[in-house]
Amino acid sequence: MAICTACGVWTEPPVLVRDSAGMGMACPHCGHTEPFAQYPLCWIGGASGSGKSTLVPLLRLCLPGYVVFEGEAIDFWRFDGPPGDYGSLYNQWLKVGYEIALNGCPVVIAATALPAQLEACTMRCRFTTIAYLGLVCRPDTQTARLLHRPPWRNAAAPKFIAAACTFSRQLETAARADPTAIMLHDTTDTRPEASAQEIAAWVRVQLLQP
Repeated sequence: MAICTACGVWTEPPVLVRDSAGMGMACPHCGHTEPFAQYPLCWIGGASGSGKSTLVPLLRLCLPGYVVFEGEAIDFWRFDGPPGDYGSLYNQWLKVGYEIALNGCPVVIAATALPAQLEACTMRCRFTTIAYLGLVCRPDTQTARLLHRPPWRNAAAPKFIAAACTFSRQLETAARADPTAIMLHDTTDTRPEASAQEIAAWVRVQLLQP
């Protein structure tokens, strides 16, 4: 996907060109151009305790024919850069989403990242749009959910809870700053089945699928 078929040189990030034939990817070394496919993507973001892991299995039931990929399937610690920098992980999530989309499947990714973090990824250019839905809940609800997790998940540490709640507030702040960039869904008092139905309807609209 990132290797020029003419000269064999690595072309990541790609140089995109648009002409009367549509979007193309030009090799910066030999000038060879190939058609370049872009796809829409739905992203469901949320911190630990916001409801992602609960909702993903329900969304798969509500969205037959779609691929709902949970980001935690990729071990985050394998992509850790400088402290707090997971840019390579975000890029890997997008790369997986694109590989799935190439098979003609509408893709939904559920993972913890802010829209600005996705926009900074080199793989962002593979998608026409990334429709973003943020899962949030009240801090007391989020804290209670994390405290009720089994000990092996290490979710009860005050530092972990504070970081999770901070991410939820960041989503709310980003949505207030640009309501068109993020749709928020509050899981505080909504039954998971009802949330899944509502989110699935949103996904269908964003990906223009029946």
